[in-house]
Amino acid sequence: MRPIAVTFATLALAGCLAGTARAETNLEVFYAWPDHKVFHEPIAEAFTKANPDVSISFRAAAPSYDEAVQTLIRQGMASQLPDVHYVGFNVMRTLVNRGLLDPIYDLVGEEDMIAEGYTKQVLALGQVDGKQYGLPFAMSTPVVYCNADLVAQAGGDADHIPTNWNDFIALSGKIAALGDGTAGMYYELGVDDWTTQNLVRNFGGQMMNDAETEIAFDGPAGQAAVKLFERFHTEGGQLPIDQRAARQMFTAGKLGFYFASAGGVRGMEKDIGDRFRLRTAQQPLGVENATMPTGGMVAVILTKDPEKRVAAWKFIKFATGPEGQSIVVPNTGYMPTNTLALDKDHLGTFYEKNPNWFTSVKQTPRARPWFSWPGDNGVEIGVVIRDEMTAIANGTKKPDAALADMTSQVRALLPKTN
Repeated sequence: MRPIAVTFATLALAGCLAGTARAETNLEVFYAWPDHKVFHEPIAEAFTKANPDVSISFRAAAPSYDEAVQTLIRQGMASQLPDVHYVGFNVMRTLVNRGLLDPIYDLVGEEDMIAEGYTKQVLALGQVDGKQYGLPFAMSTPVVYCNADLVAQAGGDADHIPTNWNDFIALSGKIAALGDGTAGMYYELGVDDWTTQNLVRNFGGQMMNDAETEIAFDGPAGQAAVKLFERFHTEGGQLPIDQRAARQMFTAGKLGFYFASAGGVRGMEKDIGDRFRLRTAQQPLGVENATMPTGGMVAVILTKDPEKRVAAWKFIKFATGPEGQSIVVPNTGYMPTNTLALDKDHLGTFYEKNPNWFTSVKQTPRARPWFSWPGDNGVEIGVVIRDEMTAIANGTKKPDAALADMTSQVRALLPKTN
């Protein structure tokens, strides 16, 4: 039996006066990250209110993007797929390779998606090999969360943190030297390779060459990235602890800087309360042409049923359109994926009143698609990279050794080329 977390069914206005209106089409929706129900449920409620002929049922949320994909692969073999899924940018290709996704050109038809608020840059996040498989729903870049009080005590200014790594690490080290159990910084590794890709891109590199025939992260950019990560620990006061403990330190006021997705701004502000002044800042840069991977998810349609596909298309357009995005952004910190959401009737002056949300938007010119590994082993590759970076954090491997092991293991997991 497939678990259903919650069901939204709405009544048509006429039905409220003359009995219950029955929804004609039910869509089963599956997403990752249980705490994301804070925006998935209100979006579904708003959609079904406007579309009483469709109801939305949510399956129990997966713990992560990677685990969601593994669940879908198993369900695909048993013909038990949901109708709609919010897939992480980095693992969408896995669903395409498994034949679980079809391009959405039959649904787009003659619609002008640009005029509907989807820029070419945003639409590219929902593409694999140039084909459109879904509509980007939420996007973010890594930002620096700053304890402005600790930064000031160390002689810095959280509204103007250093824009180069040497000065940033020096300031972080000064925060660590304040004592009283204070640590300087924490660069979150997460559960995959997103933040490692971020460090490689910060030095102008990429994970593979453009033809995707050979690994590229073992070059100068990757070497600089792993050495920088070690410096976070040896000079910047980063402790070898897991990210849950680090987040608790930060929200308790004992950590100067915390690197993580901008999508967590609302949660950070809620957890911190009035303990200290929270600021967000753009990342320091290793090189001027630095880029960064875009985190987030794409709304995709898994059902092959023609009637359900039409209803699902209507739903994902609502979720990724101005109405849905006006729910996502204030509840998280994600950037809107639809430009129409920025008008006065939706987000309007939201960013003026909430500057901590706007940092990720300012980094948009550097945002690039989160690299999705070719072949069927993308999830395993992400784990390998994270584990090797963890070895650097724990001091069990030097950067060069970890990078060499990472390279050989990833190469073995990539598709064989002639």
